[in-house]
Amino acid sequence: MKNNIYFKLLTFSLFFFLLHYFSTPLMGEFYEVEGIPRIHLFLGITTMLFFVIMLKIKSSYPDKFGFAYLASVFVKMIAAVIFLAPLLFGEKAITFNYVAHFFVAFFIYLFVEVFLLVGSLKK
Repeated sequence: MKNNIYFKLLTFSLFFFLLHYFSTPLMGEFYEVEGIPRIHLFLGITTMLFFVIMLKIKSSYPDKFGFAYLASVFVKMIAAVIFLAPLLFGEKAITFNYVAHFFVAFFIYLFVEVFLLVGSLKK
């Protein structure tokens, strides 16, 4: 059962990366951004890591699951700021487009994570 959830998350991550990577150039020059693979690698790894942690907490402390999820989202947001900080303040500062691509992908990953975790709670 758990392996099926991990497979769904991995499949979604790969599909979403390919969709994002190949559809961005079709939207026009304004939307093109370098670093889409880096964005999805970071988001995919953090989502998988927190997903594993949340399933462990669900099996060990089911009554603390909600608070643990809230804390994991907070930590994930801090990790996102730490990920973006060198890019924002480095020599080659990134543009608003990169940040917009990052946070749109961030919230889509967050939505899918919630959807899969709620499905896992129902079982």
